[in-house]
Amino acid sequence: MGFESFRVELRGGRPTCRDAQETLRNLPHVQPDPEATLMQGASYYRRDDGQHVLEVELSDAPVRLSCRFTLSHPPSVDSAFLGFVRELMVRLGMEAWICDDVRPEHSGAFSLREFAEFSAATTRYIATRRAECVAAFGALPLAGSTAEVYRRIILPRCQPEVKRPVGPVG
Repeated sequence: MGFESFRVELRGGRPTCRDAQETLRNLPHVQPDPEATLMQGASYYRRDDGQHVLEVELSDAPVRLSCRFTLSHPPSVDSAFLGFVRELMVRLGMEAWICDDVRPEHSGAFSLREFAEFSAATTRYIATRRAECVAAFGALPLAGSTAEVYRRIILPRCQPEVKRPVGPVG
């Protein structure tokens, strides 16, 4: 996981890769992601509702959905993300895993019955990760994809500043 994003993974259940693709394509604001770094055997989607950008990587054998958002988003992304994850869990019958450094009691799968516990734990981990991101890069709210955040926030801060010569060069 990149330090600029927060991710959960959906696993289990009985969906085929085709079921998951069809479900994603039929959700509002979801389109194939043209900026994704493609890995063989995976497909990529982006849910952009104009306020939040959520990214999904779908892999097969076994079917897994990796769902993430960048931590530069305003905090309103938390509920949008959890709502999206819940909707996928309901539609596909999958369980959720928090992909972060978590306490032992949060290291396993969360079923739909346990969504309230999953949501509470996820919200706490997001807050911790967001604070780390703000400490590293400042509070620059950008509701963007990981590629956008990398280009607009991370890369400019990680490249050395180029100094221009003073006076005529010659």
